[in-house]
Amino acid sequence: MFTALNIIGLSIGISACFIIYQLVSYEFAYEKAIPQYHHIYSVVSTMHFDGQEGQNVGVPKPLAQAIKEQVTGIKHVVPVVLDYKDQVNVPAAKGDEEGAIFKAPALQVRTQSNYFAMLPYKWLAGSPVRALDAPDKVVLARSRAEQYFPNIPFKDIIGKTLIYNDTITTRVSGIVNDLDFATSFFAKEFFPLESNYSTQTNWGATNSNDKLYVEVAEGTSAAQIQKNISQLSAQNSAELFKAWRFTREHKLINIADMHFDARYSENNVHKANKPVLLGLIGVAIFLLLLAIINFINLSTAQLPQRANEIGVRKTMGSSRRQLILQFLGETFIICSLAAIISIILTYIFTLSFKEILPEELLHYINYYKLGGLLLLFLFSTSLFAGLYPAWLITRVNPIQTLRNRTAVVINSFRLSLRKTLIVFQFTVALLFIIGALIVGQQLHYTLTKDLGFDKDAVLLLNVPWKKVHEESKFALFNELKSLSGVQEIALGDAPLSGNFNSTNYDYRAQNTTLNKELQLNIKNIDTHYLPLYHMDLVAGRNLLPADTVREYLINETAAYALGFKTPQEALGKFISEQDEQGFKQSLPIVGVVKDFHNANFYSSIDPIVLYSKPQNLSTFNIKLNSRQRQQWQATLKDVEGLWRKFYPEEAFEYKFYDQQIESLYQQEHQMAKIINLSTTVAILISCLGLLGLVTLTAFQRTKEIGIRKVLGASVAGIVKLLSKDFIKLVLLAILIASPLAWWAMHKWLDNFAYKIEIQWWVFALAAMLAVGIALLTMSVQAIRAARANPVDSLRNE
Repeated sequence: MFTALNIIGLSIGISACFIIYQLVSYEFAYEKAIPQYHHIYSVVSTMHFDGQEGQNVGVPKPLAQAIKEQVTGIKHVVPVVLDYKDQVNVPAAKGDEEGAIFKAPALQVRTQSNYFAMLPYKWLAGSPVRALDAPDKVVLARSRAEQYFPNIPFKDIIGKTLIYNDTITTRVSGIVNDLDFATSFFAKEFFPLESNYSTQTNWGATNSNDKLYVEVAEGTSAAQIQKNISQLSAQNSAELFKAWRFTREHKLINIADMHFDARYSENNVHKANKPVLLGLIGVAIFLLLLAIINFINLSTAQLPQRANEIGVRKTMGSSRRQLILQFLGETFIICSLAAIISIILTYIFTLSFKEILPEELLHYINYYKLGGLLLLFLFSTSLFAGLYPAWLITRVNPIQTLRNRTAVVINSFRLSLRKTLIVFQFTVALLFIIGALIVGQQLHYTLTKDLGFDKDAVLLLNVPWKKVHEESKFALFNELKSLSGVQEIALGDAPLSGNFNSTNYDYRAQNTTLNKELQLNIKNIDTHYLPLYHMDLVAGRNLLPADTVREYLINETAAYALGFKTPQEALGKFISEQDEQGFKQSLPIVGVVKDFHNANFYSSIDPIVLYSKPQNLSTFNIKLNSRQRQQWQATLKDVEGLWRKFYPEEAFEYKFYDQQIESLYQQEHQMAKIINLSTTVAILISCLGLLGLVTLTAFQRTKEIGIRKVLGASVAGIVKLLSKDFIKLVLLAILIASPLAWWAMHKWLDNFAYKIEIQWWVFALAAMLAVGIALLTMSVQAIRAARANPVDSLRNE
């Protein structure tokens, strides 16, 4: 039994370390396989306006050429522009055959040939020098080349034609191997930059699709390069930003650090949370420690039962060294069995919880490193788990042992250490329990709190980007509106999303010197939008139908930020949108919308302007009839039928809005799952140890229990006798864990602009759970010992 408990506990602990190591090593390995990664930086933009700061991964287009010409100490300047092409036609080899068509081929960029000099691509065909020297060329990654031209040698693909969007004819000029390591350089198709890219002059625009990388020369200060780039950008945009009262600076972030910087969101790029990963390392260490503590506790507790064996061995001449090696050998065998089982557990976990792990994790596993790690775990665990019990073996006095005086083996120091280890185990388990409860509460809060609009039964359907400016979307709108299962429909940007667009607005009060500038987030909506989402107007009216922007709605936050004391005061006032030439025409504010959340709960509600620009409306917001839920599937088929009628070549892809909002907290959901699993593992390991110790205690006190029963002790009294000391240790763990958990979770909640308050009952519930689990674990063996026939325990000496 004790061997089984030790093996199970150790295998779970090693498996947890194994899985967390794979995850953490994958995330921290991002970009590290690039030979010069520590010299390669992403140039990003930070904007300052009206006391606010905003980050953008993009840079103004002219910056790349200006750096090449005016900044020294840089080895490579590499602009990378994200590209999107709707489809690609692969002409057939023979004229009488039909070619292949691929819809929406993703992962495309425009760049220059030095992109391939900066990154370790292996060329399979073509020349890196001339691969992108003409506008009709394209370089393919191996996976994309095999997709477009299956079973054709790479050298024969060079020169073949690809036609993009039915009109752009290109020829394949090179094929490179896909990067076989964790990286954010994801592209599979590479096009040359536009011919006029190096002569761009628009220093005002900053688009996240326009990325820029620089490789700093050896011995050059990146800080100085950053300063020079910011000065260069400021010189060229000074006049423009002076009119806007707006400033912009550029920062150099190493590409390895960029993986952990969520402030700079990038399309198709996976980001990681470094504090969470460091926390996972701590979780792995704690879980392995719990398993090792179990082994130490159970091993030392068994020493009285092994006292005769040890005494005989010492009497027959065994040295201290031989006894220690014997015990370490036993420990190594147990750890080896646990390691084998942990491999099986890891495999099962990986298959069962794929959603927690990054999608590409399994593609980049280094089995040699994992094998080395397993051996390291094996030897280090054997050493730590076996060294202290082995040392205690050498303390046994063979004379006293053979005279049946084994009580001296259990000295006070060892008993106090065992109690300390039990307290540590349950402290860790309680930290996980409290953490799981609070994280679960916060996630529930984010999904159930009133967002300022009704998101239920709403599905979102994006207009194909090529059709956004066509009138066909309004014809489809009218037909969708007539469906019986559609309660309401509107065209407009989703109220809360991970994407936003903003610009600067100016309010100048008449007959005064008051001038207020403010950056407002933009929502393009139609007249049906507010009723569909049940958004309340606190002042004024809804927008009127119009063929262009003629009036504005703003939210309460914008009204107060513009200097109005009440929402009613904003009505009829004119605000102007700023552009590069100065200001566009002033338009009136006709209504103030009650505040609604436009971003996740990490951010406070932004000032927002809502207007109607019909030609740019790009999303159908369809509210299904909530009273006919059983008919939703039929309604969706009707919606799809109309979609096929208007857009037969476009994929029908919709999302229920509440699910899309939930996806904004994907990282938090993954964190909650990891904490829940860790909690389960921590409780399981702690309970395994507790079960073993209670069983051993009951065995050591068999005769005492028999005498107590003969003298009239009840089953409940004996269960209390065996359990009370352990329950005291659990209560002590509660006192230690509660303030630690409060501090840790309070720090985590500080990241949210809108959050729950930590309630006292969370700690009370965690304490009740811990005590209940401990009692349940102990009662199984305690009741069994209490119900045993006392005659059986007293008749034999």
